Amino acid sequence: MREIEITGSAASKFEGGYPQISLKDFANETDFTNNGEWVALIKSGHFVASAYLAKEGNGYGWILSRKENQEINENFFTRIFKRAFNQRLTSIAEQTNAYRLFNGQGDGLGGINIDNYGGEIVISWENEGIYQQRNLILPAIAKGLETYQNIYEIKRFEGNSSVKPIFDLAPDAQEFKEIIEDGTTYPVHLNGASKTGLDLIFRDVRKQVKKNSNLKLVLNLLYDQTGVVSASITGGSNQTENVDQSKRAKSDLVQELVANDVEMESQKVRSMDINGFLDYATKHNLHFDLITINLPTFMRSKKGNFNIRKDLTKFLTNVFGLASAQADLFVTTQTNAVNLKDFRNGIQTAITNSKHKFIEKEQFKTPIDFPVDREYLKNSPFKGLWFKLQK
Repeated sequence: MREIEITGSAASKFEGGYPQISLKDFANETDFTNNGEWVALIKSGHFVASAYLAKEGNGYGWILSRKENQEINENFFTRIFKRAFNQRLTSIAEQTNAYRLFNGQGDGLGGINIDNYGGEIVISWENEGIYQQRNLILPAIAKGLETYQNIYEIKRFEGNSSVKPIFDLAPDAQEFKEIIEDGTTYPVHLNGASKTGLDLIFRDVRKQVKKNSNLKLVLNLLYDQTGVVSASITGGSNQTENVDQSKRAKSDLVQELVANDVEMESQKVRSMDINGFLDYATKHNLHFDLITINLPTFMRSKKGNFNIRKDLTKFLTNVFGLASAQADLFVTTQTNAVNLKDFRNGIQTAITNSKHKFIEKEQFKTPIDFPVDREYLKNSPFKGLWFKLQK
């Protein structure tokens, strides 16, 4: 294992529990390689930690162990994966057959996420370095699983990557898998898909949307991957209006509706510019009893781009202008570009600007199968708030 000298501040940081390496942590920046090699981080001859090197976001590697004599081998990774898998079995597996099996650094190994869709296992490699070690890590994952149908992988570090079955670990690879969550069916796209169609982190949001949709007129904006449309329909909504700028979102949704035996006549599905729809809805005096919106960090639009740091309140003021007198508002995002305090304040100001009074009903946190390493992230990028408007 190659030894790499790090700075004094880096040594203190890693000894204190911080797990990700930055370029400035190296005493000599030319020591960095992007091939996933195991290295020993040293300060003045003193062992600090073992790590692997890889470029991911602003990071340049992840800590593996702070034990000097720890061998980084298949057994090491098997223990890490088994610990996380067993936690899922005791915390969530009885509630649903679709959940996150392994959540990167939150479960002790940055750079890899694993989801279970009814026995179809999807591994997401988040950086090229960890992918280079897949021949060592894949057997550890397979050993850690008590049972599975097929194992797939997707290289998230590549822009146009798609889910593909892994040779010898996917004897009966599927194009999609229908899973049931809270009584709603979701077709999950597998072999050849760039996205599965269902982001598991929205589970608690879907549950409340379903509970509060009965006999309501529902607007779902930027719904792609959230699953809230089917949740609102199976929750008994009178009608839904569903708008996303992604054409794939529409085709995925149509498949969802078919899986839930939903007649398309009572649902409106639009692939169009969001600001264009807001103009249309305002002009035609449309109002909705429940609104969901999943905000991106940045969004291009023919009528003006959206940046969540600068445009949150202005944009949501337009959205909330479509709310009926006692509407439910579900607003989510997955970004660290704004913290929870600013996110909440921006939403509240937008509601006030829209001439509504409100109460906050619930703050959505990451589900139990998405643990967070608090030394690395004080708060999860996922944020969700539910507000109820008042007369």
